[in-house]
Amino acid sequence: MTTSSARVLVLSPDESIIDVATSALAALGHKPLVAHTASDAQRTLSRTPVELICTDSAVRADEFERVLRWLTTSLRKPSPPVLLMAPRSASASRLPSFYRRQRDGLATKPLDRRAFSGEVARMLAEIVVPEPEAFLRVGEACLDRPNQRLLFGDDCKIDLTPTELRLLTALMAEPGELIHTETLLETVWSIPAGTGGAEIVRSHVSNIRRKLRKAGESPDLVRTAPQQGYAFIADEIPAR
Repeated sequence: MTTSSARVLVLSPDESIIDVATSALAALGHKPLVAHTASDAQRTLSRTPVELICTDSAVRADEFERVLRWLTTSLRKPSPPVLLMAPRSASASRLPSFYRRQRDGLATKPLDRRAFSGEVARMLAEIVVPEPEAFLRVGEACLDRPNQRLLFGDDCKIDLTPTELRLLTALMAEPGELIHTETLLETVWSIPAGTGGAEIVRSHVSNIRRKLRKAGESPDLVRTAPQQGYAFIADEIPAR
């Protein structure tokens, strides 16, 4: 994996497992997210994409499978690899149906921190993360990442701050898709989910809209869904 820090969801009803897993992930420099039930996991994943899910075999397999299916059907996202935390006695024939040997990993319970950390590192190292594109195009808008500008044709060039560039990169990478505020806080500002800070996003979106308006482009290119998030729309809107 080309990035040094990954978001990892730990799903377990057992606080002792959560403690070992989250402390090991934090020591590796990753960002652990915690869910105690499959429903908790689904709520977390609806807000924040993750690179890896560590799930306890104590969670019902059918409930966890529903979460994976929901990811691929409702969110239209591929499900991340799964690190299954299961008793040492678990045999290949007794592993849940969602487990895929070529994709997933296995850590035995009770968790050994060193072994768990090693399996996490192995799995994340095998994830291929594409390099960010130099230019992102949505309708008439083109995000020029190397030069830190938003372009509209040859005549309109809007200079961006580093934070505005990161924010537009996150929005324009998924044109027309609503991105939750907490996802943006984590992706752009590295602020953990649930710790607040939504006003930061609002402030920077407001600055971007002000720059669009000043340049003669529509500020409505960045859409807001109250209490949810933001989207950069793919439709062409006449400038105001």
